[in-house]
Amino acid sequence: MRVIIYGDIHGCLNELKLLRKKIGVTKEDIEVSVGDFIGKGQYSKETLCYLQEHSIKAIRGNHEDKFLRYYYHEQRFLTQGIANPMQLSAKEQEIYKSLDKEDFVFLQSLPLFLQFNALTVIHGGILPSTNLAKLDKKSAAQVMRVRYLDVHGRFVALDDADPHIHFWWSELYDGRYGYVVYGHQPFLYPRVDRWSFGIDTGAVYGNRLTAIVFADAKTPFCYELFDVPSQTYAKKSKPWIVSDL
Repeated sequence: MRVIIYGDIHGCLNELKLLRKKIGVTKEDIEVSVGDFIGKGQYSKETLCYLQEHSIKAIRGNHEDKFLRYYYHEQRFLTQGIANPMQLSAKEQEIYKSLDKEDFVFLQSLPLFLQFNALTVIHGGILPSTNLAKLDKKSAAQVMRVRYLDVHGRFVALDDADPHIHFWWSELYDGRYGYVVYGHQPFLYPRVDRWSFGIDTGAVYGNRLTAIVFADAKTPFCYELFDVPSQTYAKKSKPWIVSDL
């Protein structure tokens, strides 16, 4: 039974369909989205529905989380006549308005991580302090968003990060949750470290949509990478991070 994990889709539904065809997905396969399957791209609502229709499991990414938080703020503040303190871009507002109550119920149901034997799938990453069995509000936010850590292994916000003095989280990861597959950060090419695989290759920015395929979850060192080129749906605001490959 193969385990197929897709990088950040961000509404790139046509590319997802092409990638599944290229892989040759069967009913016996386990398929997982690493999160951020909505937001930024052209077909967010349609991608959400497609995942459900094809029984593709999904992790909650920071973009799903943002829409959820906005939704619950709306429910709370509008009844009090108070403006929502959160802000969405014009594109995010368009996506938000396309979602209905059932979609938010689905987003709320998404786990922060999934484990398959020696594999852990998570959106952002794992900090030295992370205990996946006891994620509180702060640590949940961090595993969805972590990129860099300081010398003490503490979370560093993206705007404060300096690659010259900070560590990519996977450089400090000790393998205690097995091999980790993650997204969140768009790399020009997939990043492969000792205990992790970063497979967000910026599909929404016109690079590629990538999937990693394991023959089975018990032997995560036996894997194959698949990808398809993608159209440009959003403008990238930061330089590409070139992976180790």
